[in-house]
Amino acid sequence: MTRIIIQEDPDHPDGGFARVLVEGMAGHAISAVTIGREGFGADSLGPRGWQVAAARIAPVAVTGSGANLAIILGPDVVEHLEAGPLRLGLPEIGLSQVVMWPDIAPLPAATRAGFATAQRAARVAAAAPPLRGPDPLPAPASDATVVVRPPPVAPLPPTRAPMGAPDPTAPASARQQRAPLYALILMLVAALGLGGWIYQDEMLALVAEPPAAPVVAAAPAADALETATPAAIAAMNLPPAQILAIAQRRQARGAHQDALLLLELAAAQNHPAAISALARLYDPATFTPGGALSVPNPGKAAQYWRAAEQAGDPAAAAARLALRERLQAAAQAGDAVAALALQDNWP
Repeated sequence: MTRIIIQEDPDHPDGGFARVLVEGMAGHAISAVTIGREGFGADSLGPRGWQVAAARIAPVAVTGSGANLAIILGPDVVEHLEAGPLRLGLPEIGLSQVVMWPDIAPLPAATRAGFATAQRAARVAAAAPPLRGPDPLPAPASDATVVVRPPPVAPLPPTRAPMGAPDPTAPASARQQRAPLYALILMLVAALGLGGWIYQDEMLALVAEPPAAPVVAAAPAADALETATPAAIAAMNLPPAQILAIAQRRQARGAHQDALLLLELAAAQNHPAAISALARLYDPATFTPGGALSVPNPGKAAQYWRAAEQAGDPAAAAARLALRERLQAAAQAGDAVAALALQDNWP
């Protein structure tokens, strides 16, 4: 299976550009790409952002990188994409895959270009005018006489003795009456201090914080997995075998588009059973009408059977050989599609 690798373009360190590497496709002419996402109302990236109708986007440049094809996408694409799964299509070579878009920073707002410029200008023009403060008071006439009077000074409160200290102005009889009260307070303080020293361990145990419970990462609930979108499942980083099981359950209940996306997600992790499941969807011998695909594709089936064989599926070699024999018979009968599939996959 042809791999697609997306990374930040190293020729633009300031961000805003992405480089799409297509393995083994050097020399192909690419004039447009398609970008879609699943689980959203608007599922195609077009000249004005995300839209429902299908659209194509012209790359900034198309070059070769060894045996790989390098497609450069500019700020008009990057500023609308966030990290996550996307469906990337190259219509001119018949390639469409679910890929993981990395976190690529857009250009700074001051130099960002692309089809969002008009939208940002409209938002700036529609902004409300700044609020005005109250009008300043009129200045006094130049011949007016201004009299400045100092503010009144409040008299200082009388000085009081510190709390607990005897009032020198109080009569001697009042000081004598407060003496037993002072002695009682001192006795209470001493008793509290002695009790705290004796029972300090028990008191510390009362205020000590309990040990923190270990944090255990909870696995997604089974019900949540059955209702989650393919994009949400891709963000969970589940093992490919589990993704394959979810895809098979959705395929059984008729959710064929979800099943196709999940199979491609598991196959992208080089899972042999998932790659073989994709091959069976495209193979004319096992194609099921009314599923995720409208017609079989023997060329795609041959690619997936070969990838499954290389990934380690022991049954893939026999299935690929049987497909080749059927294509040879069809090509001898004048089937041009079969002849092209043989040329591309068994040169």
